[in-house]
Amino acid sequence: MGSGSSKNDKKNGNGITPAVKTEIHTPVKEQPAQEVRKEEMFRTFKAEQNSPSATKTNKSGNANEAELPWKQALDKVEAMEIWEGKNREERSPWKEYLQKADDILKKPRKAIPKEIVSQILQGDMTAVDISSVPTAQPKVVVFVSSTFTDTKAERNHLMKDVYPYLRSLCRRLGVEFGTVDMRWGVTKEATLDHSTVDMCVNEIHRCVKDSVGPAFLCLMGHKYGYRPLPAQIEQSELDTLLHHLQQAGQDTSMIKSFYSLDNNAVPSEFVLKPQTEDNKTWWDDVETIQNQLREASAACFGKENAKYDKYHISVTETEIHEGVFNNQNAKDQAIFIRRDLARFDSEFHKDRKILDLVGKEVDEYAHDKLAELREKKITSKVHPDTVRDMKYEEGKPTQITDQIRDLCEHVCKTMADGILESYEKRLHVEEDRVFQEALQHRTHANEKAGLFVGREHEIGMISDYLHSESLTPLVVHGQSGCGKTALMAVAARKAKDVFHNAVVVLRFLGTTGQTASARLLLLNVCAQITRVFDKDLSAIPTSYKDLVKYFRTCLAFATSDKPIIVFLDSLDQLNNEDFGQNLAWLSLSEDLPPNVRLVVSSLPTRSLDILKSHLKDAVFVEVKQLSINEGPEILNKMLEAKHRRVTESQKSLIINAFKKCPLPLFLRLVVDIAERWKSFEDVDSDALADDMPGLITKLFDRLESRYGDMFVHHSLGYITASKNGLSLAELEDILSCDDEVLDSIFKWWIPPIRRMPPLLWARVRNELGIYLSEKGTDGISAYGWYHRQFWETAEKRYIQRPYNKDKQNFGEKAHTAIANYFEGKWDNGKLYTHKGETKNEDRKIAKQPLVLGGLNRETKRQLNRRKLTELPYHLIQLKEWDRFKKLVLDLEYVEAKFEAGDGYNCLSELIEATKRSACEDIKRITRFVGSNLGFLIREPSGVYQMALQQARGSCIRELLDVLNKESLPMPLMVNLHESDYDDPCEMTMHGHTATLRCCNFSPTGDLILSSADDCTMRVWDATTGAEIVTITSLPEPIFPDESEGMQLMLHPVNPSCFSRTGENIANGTELGEVMLWDKSGVQLCSQSTGNKAVVYIQFSPDNRHIATAFKNSVLSIWSSADLNLVKTVNIDWYDLTCLDFSRDGKKLAVMSTRGLILLDTNEYNVTSKTPGSCYTNLCCAFHPTGSWVMTGGDDSCVGIWNAETGAFISKMRKHTAWIWSIQFTPDGKHMFTGSSDRSMKVWQMGESRWDVIATVGGHSHRVSMISITGSGDKIVTSSLDRSLKVWDTKTLLQGAVPPVGSGHYLTCMTSPNGALVAISQGWSRVCGILETGNPDQEPKKYTEAHTGFIKMVQFNHDGSCLYVLDHGHCGTYDAGSEKNARIEICPVSDDGESTYIDVESPYCFSLTNKHVVVGTFSGYIHMFDLESDKEIFKWKSRSTGTITRVAAWNGGSRYLVAACFGQVCQIWEFNGSSVNLLADLTENDSDISEVSFSPDGRYLVNGGNSGKLYIWDTSNKKVTLYKVATEHASYIKDVRFSTSGNYLATSAGLTMRMWDVKNNFNLFSTYYAPVNCASFLNDSVVIVGEATGNRKFLQFRKLVSN
Repeated sequence: MGSGSSKNDKKNGNGITPAVKTEIHTPVKEQPAQEVRKEEMFRTFKAEQNSPSATKTNKSGNANEAELPWKQALDKVEAMEIWEGKNREERSPWKEYLQKADDILKKPRKAIPKEIVSQILQGDMTAVDISSVPTAQPKVVVFVSSTFTDTKAERNHLMKDVYPYLRSLCRRLGVEFGTVDMRWGVTKEATLDHSTVDMCVNEIHRCVKDSVGPAFLCLMGHKYGYRPLPAQIEQSELDTLLHHLQQAGQDTSMIKSFYSLDNNAVPSEFVLKPQTEDNKTWWDDVETIQNQLREASAACFGKENAKYDKYHISVTETEIHEGVFNNQNAKDQAIFIRRDLARFDSEFHKDRKILDLVGKEVDEYAHDKLAELREKKITSKVHPDTVRDMKYEEGKPTQITDQIRDLCEHVCKTMADGILESYEKRLHVEEDRVFQEALQHRTHANEKAGLFVGREHEIGMISDYLHSESLTPLVVHGQSGCGKTALMAVAARKAKDVFHNAVVVLRFLGTTGQTASARLLLLNVCAQITRVFDKDLSAIPTSYKDLVKYFRTCLAFATSDKPIIVFLDSLDQLNNEDFGQNLAWLSLSEDLPPNVRLVVSSLPTRSLDILKSHLKDAVFVEVKQLSINEGPEILNKMLEAKHRRVTESQKSLIINAFKKCPLPLFLRLVVDIAERWKSFEDVDSDALADDMPGLITKLFDRLESRYGDMFVHHSLGYITASKNGLSLAELEDILSCDDEVLDSIFKWWIPPIRRMPPLLWARVRNELGIYLSEKGTDGISAYGWYHRQFWETAEKRYIQRPYNKDKQNFGEKAHTAIANYFEGKWDNGKLYTHKGETKNEDRKIAKQPLVLGGLNRETKRQLNRRKLTELPYHLIQLKEWDRFKKLVLDLEYVEAKFEAGDGYNCLSELIEATKRSACEDIKRITRFVGSNLGFLIREPSGVYQMALQQARGSCIRELLDVLNKESLPMPLMVNLHESDYDDPCEMTMHGHTATLRCCNFSPTGDLILSSADDCTMRVWDATTGAEIVTITSLPEPIFPDESEGMQLMLHPVNPSCFSRTGENIANGTELGEVMLWDKSGVQLCSQSTGNKAVVYIQFSPDNRHIATAFKNSVLSIWSSADLNLVKTVNIDWYDLTCLDFSRDGKKLAVMSTRGLILLDTNEYNVTSKTPGSCYTNLCCAFHPTGSWVMTGGDDSCVGIWNAETGAFISKMRKHTAWIWSIQFTPDGKHMFTGSSDRSMKVWQMGESRWDVIATVGGHSHRVSMISITGSGDKIVTSSLDRSLKVWDTKTLLQGAVPPVGSGHYLTCMTSPNGALVAISQGWSRVCGILETGNPDQEPKKYTEAHTGFIKMVQFNHDGSCLYVLDHGHCGTYDAGSEKNARIEICPVSDDGESTYIDVESPYCFSLTNKHVVVGTFSGYIHMFDLESDKEIFKWKSRSTGTITRVAAWNGGSRYLVAACFGQVCQIWEFNGSSVNLLADLTENDSDISEVSFSPDGRYLVNGGNSGKLYIWDTSNKKVTLYKVATEHASYIKDVRFSTSGNYLATSAGLTMRMWDVKNNFNLFSTYYAPVNCASFLNDSVVIVGEATGNRKFLQFRKLVSN
């Protein structure tokens, strides 16, 4: 900025000082060769400009257009639309620049130097130089320098056209762009108090320091600019000047009247008095003083002295000095435009807004200074490549338009080139969130430590703890503002200085998104420690409970040579997700591992109470208020650091205030206020306050008084209302859409673009200083409050109350404005009414798409993380549920949210919205996200396939209809034979990491309780599926050993249930303990019994008693209030498995493996004991009428018993496997049974019998337990597949439920010609052969019953026979039973008998067109002739155990056999009479579960328990590892090539993946379901058999006909 002034240049009505400039004729330089080359890419643009229509207009205009004075011509062009309404993004070559940015994003990213990453992760605080490390919040900030009045046209068109484009380009790269244009908003106050120059210099320094690209743009015309009086002059310097003037006989009284001596400055200085509006002679007096000071400075210092410049150069030249001459990176950061107007000093053109005048004559002094600057200084000090000379020949608008277009093109191109080059060179690096998180907290620590004083005693206590052998944490605590955070920062720095080899982990909780919740904090901290100790990152779990455990595992990595020191500041700042505020994640009851120290801090809140209750022997360091004696000493140190002091009266005022609030933060804010005090000022006693809120209020009062109460209120209100702060660009945009603010600013003038002047906010920000900090968030640097006291005060002042006379609190307006901004409401302008005329004004607001750039997911997209973070938050605050629904009911939004690493927050936001809105559609998307959370965290792009797999007609699936299918990340797998049905499953909850055997609804149905083999008990929100309580450290399951016969767990592990009121939870353990908890997870009491495991637990209907059944045939009754033992009953009749109270509470049924026991509840005496109808009885339940007891067991039947006598009545068989759980609707008309056949059956009671009205699938393993709400409207099931499912009872009873197969799929194999598919399911010993052309029909043939359940099947090469291998047993689980397995050869046609392969204990087999290759339990490989079934060869692997998988391939003269055992895969080459070991592959990281050759024999693929696929190149004699695919997350169940060899299908856990073999085995598509087996029908369709019992024909690509 900068504008000329003289006694004739009065300020205009808007308070902006007009400019003065003089004429300089400067020849246009020839452009260097490289500049010419740069211009070549613009020929397209030039061609467009010179098109016939454009040429006609220009020539016509030039021929008939009269020349205007430069001032009039420039003003006219300023208001013109010179780009014909086209945005730059739509024009060439700028569209290509955007593509160029995307091309850069596709390139491989560079790694941050390993040594820097290592040191930061190990906790370095100061030693390592991080200057080469790209910031996580990169930005390009350009200071625009010029004189005001003569360059308005150029600056306005740059602002309209160039800057918005550059912002889009930068956002595409994940970089912020902004300009600091001090032309607007220089208020009267800024001029009156002479602060503008200092502020300009500060802004230039900020741009040069922060900008990662261009930082300084100078537009030079013929004005030299405003030359102000110095605002401060050191006392000794002014004394020298005054002495010289007095010696020369000049009157210095005017100088002395303009300046006052301030002895509070160190050294003392004279300060220029503020200008008063009533001083009519001000400008005349200024001119006199300027002449005196210039004369004296030239005589006293000489032109080469830096002090000389203070009195002679203009503001514009000062800006050039700071931004260019003193900037060592000016060649890369600076851009100069030297504009030359022809004949600008002629009488026709002469105007004080074009050049510097004194009266009506040229200001010769300014003329000479400008000539010196342009011709000498810039020529000698500025690299020629950064300077562009432009000549304007005539004052004709059409010609000027062309010149300004060229200027804009040049500026845009130069900046765009600089941005792209800088990004590629400096910023295009691999994203490392763990490193960036550690780096951000390091930066925060250094900022805090720099403000630290005193506290030696507290530092010493922490040091003593770190040197001790303590196994408990140390706790720092104290009130807000006492300096805890600074103390923690200094302690962490000192810890690393003392313990050089220690790993220091430091987190300031609540300052970043990754420290907002316990889950995110643990994920990031565990990742940091895991990497430092070179452990496997994939071992870090995603479930909260396992994270808590793994945190302890990480801490245990510490050694005496490499200890771990963790600092966690402000535990009270955690949100309560996962009940993080309970601090259970710290496992406070456990000792820390050796060589670990943990230092935490907290306010005196509930967090501190919890710490004190758990850490009786820990060291607690209280950070107390400062002593009164410390105040003056610290005050002097703080003032000394600022080169200030105060008078005695001012100091007395400060100390008196300090005595009332002796906190470091209070004293620091007092010092920041007092540094503005001058020694000659009388400071009122009310200048300070008695406490922090009062002092902050004083600061806000001053800001509002100086800069306008509305502007300050709205600006600070927006920042306070935001979720994670606002960047400079965002705040400017939001304020630029706030017409109330703009109307208050533009009272006296109308700007060319209706936007907020940047200077206004710069002044507020500068005055707030450190108290408004910039923190990294979502890839940008955002303004946020330095301390919570500021946030709390600002919230009360600006959010919770209305502004002025408004009726609504400003918070609602702020949330609305921010939501509108991130929603993109003002992208294309905003309506504004002025003087009765309403028009749409383009405010140049950044557009808000979900994806900013880099549209290729494989090379990382630039997501709009700010929109993803802020918009849902503000819509929730506003309760704008329609807008929220529009946002989240968008699969692209869900994908982007998870791709941005914000998946957990996505679910949290949806849960909050669900609870607050009661909107069914929001509830559905919440349940969809919650049910698929694990998948979405790992692979966000799978959301489209997950949506497709919802029920047809569901609102989630319908979201696909509005998407462009061609833009989806991968092809979708479409079920070709899908039926319409009502999906009764409302949601699926995942979280348990081991077999889930127990579930229970709370009486009101709002909560669900579960317990599993993973040693946890969990409480879930029944509406949203959110896991809200996790109780860990329960005993591990104790599985039966061989001495107990059947090696199968028959009871729930650590069973649990709600009390009848729902307030408490009871659970029993594997160690025979009984525990009582409240529903928030706080343990109330416990009892040890000495019995074996508790197998079942239940409250009596009156809630007085708790009944527990123990495995060792003991029943105990407890008081539900305190677990006092009421009675023990020794049943003494085999293992107990279940119990149930009758609804009236008068009877208790207890199930033993051998039968049913009934007891009355008056004395809990046994009334009957009746043997069961099967060998193993598993469950029992009273009918609601109390007339019957229903039981289930290993005979797959529901038994009916007389509830009075205990007599067995009858049984009903509908399941195909064991029954584990039974429940009834409250009216007793319907019954639900859960079975090992993986289904739940719905029964309806008729007049004389029970009928099954629905069979419900969905679980991929045993349905272990069922629970129903008190109202009967919802059902929850648990399963050994580790999931919980919530079902809608009405749909189960009345709807068309999805079809369910006859059991989980064991095999699925198509014949070579694709006409047939062989299937086997569930607990079946037969294999069905189905025609693929009639997929909905029953198999046309079944094989005869095999010895055991089917294990493997394969057609021979012509499809005439089916080879079948069984398990050797039918679910008896007896050790060694699998050795009874056999391979049967079954003819496909009806004529012909089955034969067998004569081999002992086969475990696996594989067919070629000539042979059968069999692997056995004994480690042998057998080869049989396919025609004769005769063994032709046999050999032993080096395995001492079982050959688990074999694969064989022959083609031409080559024959390969692969055999797997454990983690080893051996490949042999068979030559007809012997085998030669070709390869011994030991690289697999887990036991191999599947193996297959490609049809052409070029590849061998094997997969194992870890989920990794190892792809080997077997085309040569030397087998080499081709690729390792890690996309699967659990063990591989099936590996299958298509007949053509073009595709590979692999199944693992809950996914089946399709791979494009010809395209480097790239992942082609994914299907999200528990697929057990798959087989190709062709290169378009794959047939899958699911663990749920469903068979599907999935089309994964359209078949192209020849």
